[in-house]
Amino acid sequence: MKNPLESLPNTVLMGVILTVIMVAVLAAIE
Repeated sequence: MKNPLESLPNTVLMGVILTVIMVAVLAAIE
């Protein structure tokens, strides 16, 4: 493990991407 500050932005980015995908799927369903 390197700096926790390096992995933190990646975790946040993954969360944002997952949220965008979920919103897109919900929008496609309706």
